Amino acid sequence: MLTALGEASQLADAVITTGGLGPTHDDVTATAFYRYFQDEPIFDKVYWQELESRFGRMGRNIPAINKDQALRPRSGETIPNAVGTARGLHYERESCHYFCLPGVPREMKAMMTQTVLPWIQSHSRQTFFVKTLRTTGIPESALAEKLAQDLHVAGDQVEVAFLPQMIGVDLRLTGPTQAHVEAVEHRIWPTIERYVYGTGEDRLETVLGRQLQSLGLTLAVAESCTGGLLSHRITNSPGSSAYFLGGMVTYSNQLKEELLGVRHETLEVHGAVSEPTAREMAEGIRARTGADLGIGITGIAGPGGGTPEKPVGLVYIGLAVTAGTIAKRFEFSFDRETNKLVSTQAALNMIRKWLHDRG
Repeated sequence: MLTALGEASQLADAVITTGGLGPTHDDVTATAFYRYFQDEPIFDKVYWQELESRFGRMGRNIPAINKDQALRPRSGETIPNAVGTARGLHYERESCHYFCLPGVPREMKAMMTQTVLPWIQSHSRQTFFVKTLRTTGIPESALAEKLAQDLHVAGDQVEVAFLPQMIGVDLRLTGPTQAHVEAVEHRIWPTIERYVYGTGEDRLETVLGRQLQSLGLTLAVAESCTGGLLSHRITNSPGSSAYFLGGMVTYSNQLKEELLGVRHETLEVHGAVSEPTAREMAEGIRARTGADLGIGITGIAGPGGGTPEKPVGLVYIGLAVTAGTIAKRFEFSFDRETNKLVSTQAALNMIRKWLHDRG
């Protein structure tokens, strides 16, 4: 680690490490930093008392092993951690700045956004304007192909990065000024507009929630293979009770019939994983809750349960509205957890496209 710190300083003005700040014997990053900077840490009594108070509010005594997390550097600075116990470290040597952060994602992210990134931005000699457009419902390769001509004409002053994720592709536009970035955005917008659901850190479920609320529309969902994940995502957005009436997880055929009114004949002839079943699930949840929109999801999440006719990853999603019901077939090829996640994204995207086409 000491060698890596030295080598990294020759390549960049800022070096960021994550992980190894916990209280156990294998958490050695802080010790490595103290050695690298030839620093002798000091026990911070005030911070230790703060940790004791935090644990006390949870009805627990703080373990003695956590005392190492109350050390602070003599020649460096600590980085506050509002969501955990391990403070970060900030050192400078020969115009290179070193930031040491915990590895727990939510702690690292909070410290990056609250302390490290603002510091870097305020000390940067060169500034850029960055905007991220979030898309869903189109693969990275197809998106790149659609944009190839537009980006060729737009020139090379703005860098466009394609950042694929399981639930969509982010387009990150980086340019010298806001005007440069917005010019490229304006150029590509007609091509990508139907796939874009937000910017920055927007989440599809939150964006849809705002749209539903502004239109005075309500939503209810019936889930089978996703096991309540769609309801979970929707209710993760504060204020979702204004538009989300509720949901049912009808995993068995019996409950599909009894709670949603799916016809026995539909299940017998077409099976639980079928377009007719998805339609009737969507119509059933809409009728029973009085929602403006009803969603029905049924499929085979895997890893077992598939057949040549109905393979693992096959999902049908129905959307019922006043004007009628639509249903779509999807085939995914991931593990069980990811199949469930992308199924909920597909359902949310169906709602988004319906709202988009509705105008």
